Amino acid sequence: MRTAWRNFTRNRRATVAAVLAAAALTAFLLIFSHNIRVSEAELDNAYDTIPVSAYVAGASATQPPRIGEALYADILGCGFVASSRAAAQYGVRAEDILRALDHIDADAPLREYASSIEWLQGYGEDVFTGNEAVCVAPRSAGLALGDTLEAPFRIRRSVAAKLVVAGLYGSELDAGMNGATFYCPLGTLRALFAENGLRVEYCALEMELANTRELNDFKARMKELKLDGGFNRLVVNDALLIGVTTQLQRHIRLLKALLPLLFALVAAIGFGLSFLLLRGRRREAAVMRSLGESRGRVFCVLLMETALQAVFGTALGALAALLVTGTRAVNPATLALVFACYLPGGAAAVFRLTRVNVLGLMTAKE
Repeated sequence: MRTAWRNFTRNRRATVAAVLAAAALTAFLLIFSHNIRVSEAELDNAYDTIPVSAYVAGASATQPPRIGEALYADILGCGFVASSRAAAQYGVRAEDILRALDHIDADAPLREYASSIEWLQGYGEDVFTGNEAVCVAPRSAGLALGDTLEAPFRIRRSVAAKLVVAGLYGSELDAGMNGATFYCPLGTLRALFAENGLRVEYCALEMELANTRELNDFKARMKELKLDGGFNRLVVNDALLIGVTTQLQRHIRLLKALLPLLFALVAAIGFGLSFLLLRGRRREAAVMRSLGESRGRVFCVLLMETALQAVFGTALGALAALLVTGTRAVNPATLALVFACYLPGGAAAVFRLTRVNVLGLMTAKE
C-alpha cells in the first residue's frame, strides 16, 4: 500500500490523467443513471396523478346499459374502482320517472340545475349519498317542499315509493309530454326493492379508476364480465395516460438497454487507459522484478495504484454529478458498479504487463 501511494503521488501526470478520466466516466454514468430514476419517478407520478375514468354504455347511443346487481357488485369489487356514480330509473304513476342516484353528478340534466335547486331546510346535494325517503321534484309537478310524493311502480303496482319532497328544481313551465322526472337517493330505492323482493337494475355507472398501472388487468376482468358487447360495453378514457406512459416507458427501456453497454465501455476504457499509462513504466516494473519482487507483488502494487486512481476519480465524478444535477444523483450502487467495471480493466492491463519477460523489459527501448 505504501509503495502504491508513493507511485500515486510521484507519477503526477499519469495520476491526474487517470483520475480525470475516471471522474468523467463516473459523472457521466451517475447522471445517466439519475435520468433513468427521474424517468421512473415521472412514470410513477403519471400513474398516480393522471385520472382515468370509465363508464358502462349501452348497445347504442340511445339505449342505456342494463346492469344487474350481481354485475354491479362484480365491477365495484374488482379492486380497480376508486369512486363511482350510479343511477337506476323506473316508471312510476302514469308517465312519470323515478330516477335514483348515489351522487348528484350521476345525472347530467339534474347537475345543470344543481346551483338553482331549492332545498328544504337541513337538506342539500349530499342527500343522494344516504338512504332517506326523500326526493327532488320538478316544480312543474305542483308539489311544495315538505309534501309527500306517493308513486306506485309500474312494474308492480302494489309497490309504491312514499317520498318527502326535499328539493325542487327547474321551472313551473318545464312540464313535458313524457311526464315528470323525480330524483331520490339510490340507497332508498335499494331498500325499497329489497323489502319487496325486487332487484335493482342500474341504467348508468361511471367510475374513477385506481391501480392504473395494471389497467390491462382491469380491462381483461371487465371482458370476463361480458362488458365488450351485447347490452353493455365498457368505455375507458385512458388515452392521455397511455400517451404519456408509453412515451416514458419507451424512454426508460432505451436508457436501460444502453446502461450495460456503457458499463462495458467503462471497463474497456479502464483497460486502455491503464495499459497506456503503465506501458511507460515497463522499466520500473522490470527493476522491481530484478530486485526480487514476485510477479504477485508487482501486480498488487500496480493494481493498488490503479485502485487509488479509481477511488479518487469516482469521488471527484460523484461531486461533479451532484453539482450538475442539483439533486441527489449520487447512488452508492452506481458508484460501486463504476468502480467494479473500471478496476477489472485496470487489473487486466496490469496483469498483461507483469506477464512480460523481465529481460525483455530491461532491454526494451523506450
